[in-house]
Amino acid sequence: MSKAAKLTFLGSCVFAVGTIWFVHKAQESERATMYQGVLRDQERKAQRDRNTREFDETRALHAELIKQQPNVRDIGSGDSGTEQR
Repeated sequence: MSKAAKLTFLGSCVFAVGTIWFVHKAQESERATMYQGVLRDQERKAQRDRNTREFDETRALHAELIKQQPNVRDIGSGDSGTEQR
């Protein structure tokens, strides 16, 4: 083989190995980025569940407090002992 053919073959091998290495690293990086998206989605779902649970607790507490308080309309419509002129 001539020296030019050997250099061309060596250059082609180096280029092929470099391309394979670059694609491999790009895939690893993309996989890591995609996994970060999964982690963010899991955190969002957990936060949404916490918010929903807190909202339900607040709604239940609000309903309980409304039951415990007297009706404001009943208080305002009763005879308070003062006459208006």
